[in-house]
Amino acid sequence: MALIDLEIISKKYSLNVQNIAHVGAHRGQEVDAYKKVFPKSKIYLFEPQGKLFKFLETKYGKDENIFLYNCALGNENTNKKMYLSNNDGQSSSFLKPKEHLNEHPEVKFRDVSDDMQIKIFDELNIKKIDFLNIDTQGYELEVLKGSKISLANDVKYIILEVNKKELYNGCPVVADIDRFLSIYNFVRTDTYYWLDKYSWGDAFYIKKNLITRKKIIYSKFKNFLYSKRLIFKYLIILRNIKNKLFSALKSKKINN
Repeated sequence: MALIDLEIISKKYSLNVQNIAHVGAHRGQEVDAYKKVFPKSKIYLFEPQGKLFKFLETKYGKDENIFLYNCALGNENTNKKMYLSNNDGQSSSFLKPKEHLNEHPEVKFRDVSDDMQIKIFDELNIKKIDFLNIDTQGYELEVLKGSKISLANDVKYIILEVNKKELYNGCPVVADIDRFLSIYNFVRTDTYYWLDKYSWGDAFYIKKNLITRKKIIYSKFKNFLYSKRLIFKYLIILRNIKNKLFSALKSKKINN
């Protein structure tokens, strides 16, 4: 479930994208947005769940600009069982669910699946990926660890799911992702949490050399403020008031 509007982000940061890798593609919900915003791009979709991969094959198998991989990505070449969820696999993870059970009690898991193949991205010989989207339910850091060469040399933009709590056993929180990606000169500039009250959301990272120093400092300061629970609560209230006022003024101008 994408929380970041790709078109808005693209305009905001003047994204120049040629090759996209989407890890945890599910049913390819973001493909239409990719094609609209980056019409000349090549798209690489990774999905380990067999049923979902067959859906992708049926829908995109004949598209010459889309390349399909029936595997997961991680920090080692191996096979693992997955905790499968009953919400069409959207919450399925290699990690045992933890806080997810409290935040979304309607989602049930079964810890029996066939072994699923995990590969290291840097060893797949996929060149010049400049946009990376990772939605792997707590396994994001493992994917990044297997992509170090690409992060250092090719990737310019990243969208991935982040967590404020341990939704899955042993999963990284947003500060862990920030620290790891800072090694490769990425900064988190935009973060959207589901309905502003859940502990998971989507974050956008960009290479520091692609934005101004002022924007880097502002982003880091904003991330610090939003990491404080009480401050976050009031900032969200202020943001929502501002958005309502903006919408009201916009409507008034249209009506006039």
